[in-house]
Amino acid sequence: MIFSTFNQLNCFLLFLFFGIILGLISKLFFTLFLKNFQKIVIKNIFYAIFYAFFSIFFVFLINYFNFGQYNYALIFSYLLGYFYFLYISKNLFAFLENKWYNTITKLKLFRKKKNESNKEN
Repeated sequence: MIFSTFNQLNCFLLFLFFGIILGLISKLFFTLFLKNFQKIVIKNIFYAIFYAFFSIFFVFLINYFNFGQYNYALIFSYLLGYFYFLYISKNLFAFLENKWYNTITKLKLFRKKKNESNKEN
């Protein structure tokens, strides 16, 4: 049961908000490093780094906002915010990831042609 005197509703909404913010950060992180176009080993390394940060940030939030008292509603709201943002932004970030990948490949081809022309001279 959520009691207003313990500010549990405020904590619930804060954790929901921070879950959404972390969802945005994760989408940007995975888009910039082109997670979908990497090898499986590199993908797993990026996942491990990000989800370690995800867990450490949750522990920090528990200690800062809820004085170290663990509550299942808070982990639920944190995960709800995170998965809500991932569900909402799926198509937008797929488009941005493809644009970013095409831009990087064009730059690599341009540099390769430039290096070949410099070697011929």
